Amino acid sequence: MKSISVLHLLSKQRVQSYQQVREDETVLMIRTIQQANESVINLSELINTLTNNVISRVALGRTYERNEVKAILDGIVELLASFSVGNYIPWLGWIDKLRGLHRRADELAKDQDDFVEGVLKEHENKKESSVERKDLVDILLEIQRDNSTGFQLERKMNKASPLGIFSLF
Repeated sequence: MKSISVLHLLSKQRVQSYQQVREDETVLMIRTIQQANESVINLSELINTLTNNVISRVALGRTYERNEVKAILDGIVELLASFSVGNYIPWLGWIDKLRGLHRRADELAKDQDDFVEGVLKEHENKKESSVERKDLVDILLEIQRDNSTGFQLERKMNKASPLGIFSLF
């Protein structure tokens, strides 16, 4: 996966091909600032939206509304902030189960998997993309179809690679 990422997904040519996406989203942010009627603008929120939109378009092919993934992201933050007794005192791990920590982690993993599966199906069902319009999911699916890497790229590997980036924003 490391060699696929370096050679196909994050090569200099591929990164440069997404310059238009970065420019388009920056122009949208500047227009939002210009059209704001307020004297105070929340730049943190605007920059967060800019980052979200650029990553979405590059990795997934289109922007996703913040509320579409907000529940998943909030769940990740909540789980990361939770104290797990079992991590520090393994024989008391049953307490985490009673607190529902394991259930919440399983539900969150399923929600995230369903979202990523939907993205993959959306890409499989769309018409062929032009070379310059391919996003990271298109490239991974193409590599999986062509089997050009010398090893079988499985669907779960596609879910874990650049789509994992999506979980970070």
